Amino acid sequence: MKPTTLGMAFLGICGVFAPYINPDKWWIPALSGLFMPVIMIMNIYLLVYWSICKKWWVILPLITIICNYNFLSSMFQSPWKKDIPYTKGNEITIGSYNVEGFYWIVRNEGKYNLKDLVEENHIDILCFQEHCEEAQQDSIAVKERFGLPHRRVFFNRKTSWANFGISIYSRYPIIRHGEIDFGSEKNASMWADIAIKDDTIRIFNNHLQTTNVSINQKKYDEYKSVKNWKGQARTLVTLLEQLKENFEIRARQSILVRQIIDTTQYPVVICGDFNDTPISFAFNHIAGKDIKDGFRDRGKGYGHSFNGIKGLLRIDFIGYNQSFKGLSYQSPYLSLSDHNPIIMKIELKK
Repeated sequence: MKPTTLGMAFLGICGVFAPYINPDKWWIPALSGLFMPVIMIMNIYLLVYWSICKKWWVILPLITIICNYNFLSSMFQSPWKKDIPYTKGNEITIGSYNVEGFYWIVRNEGKYNLKDLVEENHIDILCFQEHCEEAQQDSIAVKERFGLPHRRVFFNRKTSWANFGISIYSRYPIIRHGEIDFGSEKNASMWADIAIKDDTIRIFNNHLQTTNVSINQKKYDEYKSVKNWKGQARTLVTLLEQLKENFEIRARQSILVRQIIDTTQYPVVICGDFNDTPISFAFNHIAGKDIKDGFRDRGKGYGHSFNGIKGLLRIDFIGYNQSFKGLSYQSPYLSLSDHNPIIMKIELKK
Protein backbone atom coordinates (compact mmCIF):
# COMPACT_ATOMS: atom_id res chain seq x y z
CA MET A 1 0.00 0.00 0.00
CA LYS A 2 2.91 2.37 0.67
CA PRO A 3 4.37 2.13 -2.89
CA THR A 4 0.83 2.55 -4.27
CA THR A 5 0.34 5.66 -2.12
CA LEU A 6 3.62 7.15 -3.35
CA GLY A 7 2.80 6.36 -6.97
CA MET A 8 -0.73 7.84 -6.82
CA ALA A 9 0.57 10.95 -5.06
CA PHE A 10 3.26 11.42 -7.73
CA LEU A 11 0.79 11.02 -10.61
CA GLY A 12 -1.80 13.22 -8.88
CA ILE A 13 0.67 16.07 -8.31
CA CYS A 14 1.93 15.75 -11.91
CA GLY A 15 -1.67 16.18 -13.08
CA VAL A 16 -1.81 19.60 -11.40
CA PHE A 17 0.64 20.86 -14.04
CA ALA A 18 -1.12 19.22 -17.03
CA PRO A 19 -2.90 22.42 -18.23
CA TYR A 20 0.35 24.41 -18.31
CA ILE A 21 3.10 22.07 -19.61
CA ASN A 22 3.29 21.32 -23.32
CA PRO A 23 3.54 17.51 -23.73
CA ASP A 24 6.36 18.12 -26.21
CA LYS A 25 8.48 19.11 -23.20
CA TRP A 26 7.17 16.60 -20.61
CA TRP A 27 4.30 14.20 -21.26
CA ILE A 28 3.77 12.60 -17.81
CA PRO A 29 1.46 15.46 -16.62
CA ALA A 30 -0.67 14.95 -19.76
CA LEU A 31 -0.90 11.22 -18.99
CA SER A 32 -1.94 12.01 -15.41
CA GLY A 33 -4.53 14.50 -16.68
CA LEU A 34 -6.13 11.91 -18.97
CA PHE A 35 -6.38 9.28 -16.23
CA MET A 36 -7.10 11.73 -13.40
CA PRO A 37 -10.57 10.29 -12.62
CA VAL A 38 -8.95 6.92 -11.82
CA ILE A 39 -6.10 8.61 -9.94
CA MET A 40 -8.58 10.56 -7.81
CA ILE A 41 -10.65 7.44 -7.06
CA MET A 42 -7.48 5.66 -5.94
CA ASN A 43 -6.43 8.59 -3.74
CA ILE A 44 -9.87 8.75 -2.11
CA TYR A 45 -9.62 5.00 -1.40
CA LEU A 46 -6.13 5.46 0.07
CA LEU A 47 -7.34 8.38 2.18
CA VAL A 48 -10.03 6.16 3.72
CA TYR A 49 -7.59 3.24 4.12
CA TRP A 50 -4.89 5.22 5.95
CA SER A 51 -7.52 7.03 8.04
CA ILE A 52 -8.80 3.66 9.29
CA CYS A 53 -5.21 2.50 9.91
CA LYS A 54 -4.48 5.81 11.68
CA LYS A 55 -1.14 6.23 9.93
CA TRP A 56 0.60 9.45 8.90
CA TRP A 57 0.54 8.20 5.29
CA VAL A 58 -2.96 9.70 5.15
CA ILE A 59 -1.27 13.05 4.50
CA LEU A 60 -0.19 12.11 0.95
CA PRO A 61 -3.63 11.30 -0.55
CA LEU A 62 -5.14 14.24 1.36
CA ILE A 63 -2.62 16.71 -0.12
CA THR A 64 -3.05 15.17 -3.59
CA ILE A 65 -6.84 15.57 -3.47
CA ILE A 66 -6.63 19.17 -2.23
CA CYS A 67 -4.07 20.12 -4.89
CA ASN A 68 -6.41 18.78 -7.60
CA TYR A 69 -9.29 21.11 -6.75
CA ASN A 70 -9.08 22.44 -10.33
CA PHE A 71 -9.80 18.97 -11.74
CA LEU A 72 -12.56 18.22 -9.22
CA SER A 73 -14.37 21.48 -10.04
CA SER A 74 -14.00 20.76 -13.77
CA MET A 75 -15.82 17.44 -13.37
CA PHE A 76 -18.31 18.11 -10.60
CA GLN A 77 -20.57 21.11 -10.01
CA SER A 78 -23.29 21.55 -7.42
CA PRO A 79 -26.47 19.76 -8.53
CA TRP A 80 -28.43 22.53 -6.77
CA LYS A 81 -26.95 25.35 -8.86
CA LYS A 82 -29.76 27.77 -9.74
CA ASP A 83 -30.63 28.42 -13.37
CA ILE A 84 -30.24 31.95 -14.69
CA PRO A 85 -33.57 33.55 -15.70
CA TYR A 86 -33.65 34.90 -19.23
CA THR A 87 -36.05 36.36 -21.76
CA LYS A 88 -37.01 33.80 -24.39
CA GLY A 89 -36.00 34.91 -27.83
CA ASN A 90 -32.68 36.40 -26.77
CA GLU A 91 -30.95 33.06 -26.19
CA ILE A 92 -28.90 31.06 -28.69
CA THR A 93 -28.97 27.28 -28.30
CA ILE A 94 -25.79 25.54 -29.41
CA GLY A 95 -25.23 21.79 -29.67
CA SER A 96 -22.07 19.77 -30.17
CA TYR A 97 -22.19 16.05 -30.90
CA ASN A 98 -19.70 13.39 -31.95
CA VAL A 99 -22.10 11.18 -33.91
CA GLU A 100 -19.67 8.27 -34.53
CA GLY A 101 -20.27 8.39 -38.28
CA PHE A 102 -24.08 8.31 -37.78
CA TYR A 103 -23.68 4.51 -37.52
CA TRP A 104 -26.08 3.93 -34.61
CA ILE A 105 -28.36 6.76 -35.71
CA VAL A 106 -28.92 5.14 -39.12
CA ARG A 107 -29.64 1.80 -37.44
CA ASN A 108 -32.20 3.44 -35.13
CA GLU A 109 -33.65 5.97 -37.57
CA GLY A 110 -37.15 4.54 -37.20
CA LYS A 111 -37.01 5.18 -33.44
CA TYR A 112 -35.05 8.43 -33.22
CA ASN A 113 -33.37 10.90 -35.55
CA LEU A 114 -31.33 14.04 -35.09
CA LYS A 115 -34.15 16.28 -36.29
CA ASP A 116 -35.93 15.27 -33.06
CA LEU A 117 -32.90 16.40 -31.06
CA VAL A 118 -32.92 19.78 -32.83
CA GLU A 119 -36.67 20.32 -32.39
CA GLU A 120 -36.92 19.11 -28.79
CA ASN A 121 -34.08 21.36 -27.65
CA HIS A 122 -34.75 24.28 -30.07
CA ILE A 123 -31.14 24.09 -31.28
CA ASP A 124 -30.00 27.02 -33.42
CA ILE A 125 -26.43 25.90 -34.20
CA LEU A 126 -25.32 22.27 -34.25
CA CYS A 127 -21.73 21.09 -34.66
CA PHE A 128 -20.96 17.50 -35.64
CA GLN A 129 -17.74 15.54 -35.30
CA GLU A 130 -17.18 12.26 -37.16
CA HIS A 131 -19.71 13.34 -39.77
CA CYS A 132 -20.18 10.77 -42.54
CA GLU A 133 -22.46 10.93 -45.57
CA GLU A 134 -22.75 9.22 -48.94
CA ALA A 135 -20.61 10.88 -51.59
CA GLN A 136 -23.53 11.47 -53.96
CA GLN A 137 -26.05 12.54 -51.31
CA ASP A 138 -28.01 15.72 -52.06
CA SER A 139 -27.05 18.56 -49.65
CA ILE A 140 -30.64 19.87 -49.56
CA ALA A 141 -31.88 16.48 -48.38
CA VAL A 142 -29.15 16.45 -45.73
CA LYS A 143 -30.23 19.86 -44.41
CA GLU A 144 -33.85 18.73 -44.22
CA ARG A 145 -32.72 15.68 -42.30
CA PHE A 146 -31.57 17.91 -39.43
CA GLY A 147 -34.13 20.72 -39.75
CA LEU A 148 -31.51 23.50 -40.06
CA PRO A 149 -31.30 25.40 -43.37
CA HIS A 150 -27.63 26.45 -43.47
CA ARG A 151 -24.56 24.26 -43.32
CA ARG A 152 -20.82 24.16 -43.94
CA VAL A 153 -18.73 20.99 -44.02
CA PHE A 154 -15.06 20.13 -44.02
CA PHE A 155 -14.54 16.65 -45.41
CA ASN A 156 -10.90 15.82 -44.78
CA ARG A 157 -11.36 12.28 -46.08
CA LYS A 158 -13.19 11.49 -49.31
CA THR A 159 -13.79 8.11 -50.91
CA SER A 160 -15.80 6.96 -53.92
CA TRP A 161 -18.74 6.04 -51.68
CA ALA A 162 -18.63 8.40 -48.67
CA ASN A 163 -17.18 11.62 -47.24
CA PHE A 164 -15.89 11.97 -43.67
CA GLY A 165 -15.19 15.03 -41.54
CA ILE A 166 -16.88 17.71 -39.44
CA SER A 167 -19.79 20.06 -40.07
CA ILE A 168 -21.70 23.08 -38.75
CA TYR A 169 -25.48 23.45 -39.21
CA SER A 170 -27.26 26.70 -38.44
CA ARG A 171 -30.70 28.25 -38.28
CA TYR A 172 -29.01 31.57 -39.11
CA PRO A 173 -27.05 32.49 -42.28
CA ILE A 174 -23.39 31.43 -42.41
CA ILE A 175 -21.63 34.33 -44.11
CA ARG A 176 -18.10 32.86 -44.28
CA HIS A 177 -16.16 29.87 -43.04
CA GLY A 178 -12.67 28.45 -42.93
CA GLU A 179 -10.97 25.08 -42.55
CA ILE A 180 -8.16 24.23 -40.14
CA ASP A 181 -6.41 21.31 -41.77
CA PHE A 182 -4.27 19.16 -39.45
CA GLY A 183 -3.06 16.97 -42.31
CA SER A 184 -5.10 14.09 -40.90
CA GLU A 185 -7.89 11.98 -42.38
CA LYS A 186 -9.52 11.52 -38.97
CA ASN A 187 -9.26 14.88 -37.22
CA ALA A 188 -9.78 18.52 -38.17
CA SER A 189 -11.19 21.86 -37.05
CA MET A 190 -13.20 24.54 -38.80
CA TRP A 191 -14.81 27.90 -38.07
CA ALA A 192 -17.89 29.72 -39.33
CA ASP A 193 -19.09 33.31 -39.03
CA ILE A 194 -22.83 33.31 -38.37
CA ALA A 195 -25.08 36.37 -38.72
CA ILE A 196 -27.55 36.50 -35.81
CA LYS A 197 -29.91 39.47 -36.10
CA ASP A 198 -27.63 42.53 -36.10
CA ASP A 199 -24.55 40.69 -34.83
CA THR A 200 -22.00 38.21 -36.10
CA ILE A 201 -20.45 35.44 -34.01
CA ARG A 202 -17.66 33.00 -34.88
CA ILE A 203 -17.99 29.36 -33.85
CA PHE A 204 -15.11 26.88 -33.86
CA ASN A 205 -15.87 23.19 -34.32
CA ASN A 206 -12.98 20.95 -33.25
CA HIS A 207 -12.19 17.26 -33.45
CA LEU A 208 -8.69 16.85 -32.03
CA GLN A 209 -6.37 13.85 -32.30
CA THR A 210 -8.01 10.55 -31.33
CA THR A 211 -6.50 8.56 -28.43
CA ASN A 212 -6.92 5.04 -29.94
CA VAL A 213 -7.15 3.59 -26.43
CA SER A 214 -10.03 1.24 -27.35
CA ILE A 215 -8.02 -0.49 -30.11
CA ASN A 216 -5.18 -1.32 -27.72
CA GLN A 217 -7.62 -2.36 -25.02
CA LYS A 218 -9.09 -4.99 -27.36
CA LYS A 219 -5.62 -6.35 -28.10
CA TYR A 220 -4.79 -6.40 -24.39
CA ASP A 221 -8.00 -8.30 -23.58
CA GLU A 222 -7.23 -10.84 -26.32
CA TYR A 223 -3.77 -11.52 -24.90
CA LYS A 224 -5.21 -11.65 -21.38
CA SER A 225 -7.80 -14.26 -22.38
CA VAL A 226 -5.02 -16.66 -23.46
CA LYS A 227 -2.68 -15.63 -20.61
CA ASN A 228 -0.05 -14.23 -22.96
CA TRP A 229 1.86 -12.02 -20.50
CA LYS A 230 4.45 -10.88 -23.05
CA GLY A 231 1.68 -9.81 -25.43
CA GLN A 232 0.00 -7.85 -22.65
CA ALA A 233 3.29 -6.11 -21.78
CA ARG A 234 3.95 -5.21 -25.44
CA THR A 235 0.42 -3.83 -25.77
CA LEU A 236 0.85 -1.62 -22.69
CA VAL A 237 4.16 -0.26 -24.02
CA THR A 238 2.56 0.41 -27.42
CA LEU A 239 -0.36 2.14 -25.69
CA LEU A 240 1.93 4.46 -23.72
CA GLU A 241 3.91 5.32 -26.87
CA GLN A 242 0.72 6.12 -28.78
CA LEU A 243 -0.68 8.19 -25.90
CA LYS A 244 2.56 10.21 -25.75
CA GLU A 245 2.47 10.83 -29.50
CA ASN A 246 -1.22 11.79 -29.42
CA PHE A 247 -0.69 14.23 -26.53
CA GLU A 248 1.97 15.98 -28.59
CA ILE A 249 -0.21 16.04 -31.73
CA ARG A 250 -3.18 17.51 -29.83
CA ALA A 251 -0.91 20.18 -28.37
CA ARG A 252 0.21 21.23 -31.88
CA GLN A 253 -3.39 21.21 -33.10
CA SER A 254 -4.51 23.38 -30.19
CA ILE A 255 -1.79 25.93 -31.00
CA LEU A 256 -3.09 26.19 -34.59
CA VAL A 257 -6.68 26.73 -33.42
CA ARG A 258 -5.66 29.32 -30.81
CA GLN A 259 -3.73 31.32 -33.42
CA ILE A 260 -6.96 31.84 -35.37
CA ILE A 261 -8.95 32.65 -32.20
CA ASP A 262 -6.38 35.36 -31.43
CA THR A 263 -7.05 37.01 -34.81
CA THR A 264 -10.85 36.92 -34.35
CA GLN A 265 -12.68 40.15 -33.56
CA TYR A 266 -16.16 38.61 -33.32
CA PRO A 267 -17.65 37.00 -30.20
CA VAL A 268 -16.20 33.47 -30.04
CA VAL A 269 -17.73 30.09 -29.21
CA ILE A 270 -15.61 26.92 -29.19
CA CYS A 271 -17.01 23.42 -29.18
CA GLY A 272 -16.23 19.87 -30.17
CA ASP A 273 -14.61 16.60 -29.21
CA PHE A 274 -11.14 17.38 -27.82
CA ASN A 275 -10.32 13.75 -26.94
CA ASP A 276 -8.80 15.06 -23.72
CA THR A 277 -9.92 16.21 -20.29
CA PRO A 278 -10.71 19.73 -18.99
CA ILE A 279 -7.26 19.91 -17.37
CA SER A 280 -5.41 19.01 -20.57
CA PHE A 281 -2.94 21.33 -22.26
CA ALA A 282 -4.97 21.10 -25.50
CA PHE A 283 -8.25 22.37 -24.03
CA ASN A 284 -6.66 25.01 -21.81
CA HIS A 285 -4.47 26.38 -24.61
CA ILE A 286 -7.49 26.78 -26.92
CA ALA A 287 -9.55 28.30 -24.10
CA GLY A 288 -6.75 30.62 -23.02
CA LYS A 289 -7.63 33.22 -20.40
CA ASP A 290 -10.73 34.55 -22.13
CA ILE A 291 -12.97 31.52 -22.83
CA LYS A 292 -15.20 30.01 -20.15
CA ASP A 293 -15.82 26.28 -19.92
CA GLY A 294 -19.61 25.91 -20.26
CA PHE A 295 -19.82 23.06 -17.75
CA ARG A 296 -17.90 24.94 -15.06
CA ASP A 297 -20.12 27.95 -15.68
CA ARG A 298 -23.58 26.37 -15.87
CA GLY A 299 -23.21 22.58 -15.48
CA LYS A 300 -24.63 20.50 -12.64
CA GLY A 301 -23.59 17.20 -11.07
CA TYR A 302 -20.93 14.96 -12.61
CA GLY A 303 -20.00 16.18 -16.08
CA HIS A 304 -19.03 13.14 -18.13
CA SER A 305 -19.63 13.21 -21.90
CA PHE A 306 -17.93 10.03 -23.12
CA ASN A 307 -19.79 6.77 -22.49
CA GLY A 308 -16.71 4.56 -22.68
CA ILE A 309 -14.32 3.91 -19.77
CA LYS A 310 -17.25 3.60 -17.35
CA GLY A 311 -18.48 7.13 -18.15
CA LEU A 312 -15.63 8.78 -16.23
CA LEU A 313 -14.37 11.23 -18.86
CA ARG A 314 -15.51 14.64 -20.07
CA ILE A 315 -13.84 15.19 -23.43
CA ASP A 316 -16.58 17.18 -25.25
CA PHE A 317 -16.87 20.91 -24.66
CA ILE A 318 -18.70 24.13 -25.35
CA GLY A 319 -16.98 27.34 -24.28
CA TYR A 320 -17.43 31.06 -24.97
CA ASN A 321 -15.71 34.36 -24.36
CA GLN A 322 -16.87 37.34 -22.31
CA SER A 323 -19.26 38.47 -25.06
CA PHE A 324 -21.69 35.76 -23.92
CA LYS A 325 -23.54 34.83 -20.75
CA GLY A 326 -24.10 31.15 -20.05
CA LEU A 327 -27.73 30.28 -19.28
CA SER A 328 -28.03 26.49 -19.12
CA TYR A 329 -25.98 23.35 -19.80
CA GLN A 330 -27.06 19.79 -20.40
CA SER A 331 -25.54 16.59 -21.73
CA PRO A 332 -28.42 14.10 -22.16
CA TYR A 333 -27.64 10.42 -22.55
CA LEU A 334 -28.46 9.07 -26.03
CA SER A 335 -27.62 5.53 -27.11
CA LEU A 336 -26.84 6.79 -30.62
CA SER A 337 -23.08 7.25 -30.22
CA ASP A 338 -20.22 6.60 -27.82
CA HIS A 339 -20.51 10.30 -26.88
CA ASN A 340 -23.35 12.32 -25.39
CA PRO A 341 -24.38 15.59 -27.06
CA ILE A 342 -23.56 18.86 -25.30
CA ILE A 343 -26.37 21.43 -25.46
CA MET A 344 -26.06 24.96 -24.10
CA LYS A 345 -28.20 28.06 -24.07
CA ILE A 346 -26.13 31.23 -24.12
CA GLU A 347 -27.00 34.88 -24.51
CA LEU A 348 -25.06 37.42 -26.54
CA LYS A 349 -24.57 40.45 -24.32
CA LYS A 350 -25.77 43.79 -25.64
